[in-house]
Amino acid sequence: MSSKIINVVLVCLFTLCVAGKANAGLIVGELYEDSYESGLFWEYVGNFDLASGPAWNDANGDGIFGDNATPYNALEAAAIIFKDDTSQFAISAFTSIRDYNLIKAGDAVVNHEAWYDGNVFSINIFDEDIVADISNDGIYDPFSDFSAWINDRAVAGNHINHVFKSVTTSVPEPSTLAIFALALVGLTARRFKNK
Repeated sequence: MSSKIINVVLVCLFTLCVAGKANAGLIVGELYEDSYESGLFWEYVGNFDLASGPAWNDANGDGIFGDNATPYNALEAAAIIFKDDTSQFAISAFTSIRDYNLIKAGDAVVNHEAWYDGNVFSINIFDEDIVADISNDGIYDPFSDFSAWINDRAVAGNHINHVFKSVTTSVPEPSTLAIFALALVGLTARRFKNK
């Protein structure tokens, strides 16, 4: 009798672990679907804050103003932040606060949009690869250029760009834990049936 109870408890605990993993928000290494191209998947690698880049008028952080920062589009910023210029990246920004606990692996969340510190003193959301340097002089101009990674007008924590990396497969593999859980439930059910 006690072995039956132990088996039921183990199955319940394992099912809770699998369910918790399935609703844990964006998870590094998990695959998520492209919201524009069905069947295309991207691996989540992390995020960066729009305001975490160099100060626009003190790029090297020495407190001496005048060395203007370089403007970056979101894909350029991702390559620098994640130290990878060989991968194809995709960016997702969300216009409202989302409950990330409801996002699960496989969801279509890759929208190819990114937050930029835009001109006319505004924060905007644009395509991920928008041309950032409008004046084409390599220097960030707060009145005309756009940058997805610069300490200008954005408030830290308010504008997060999520970064995804291309994967070779377009179909996510089933979770090993989920398959193992189903097998365990099946074996337990079979054991109860035989008794």
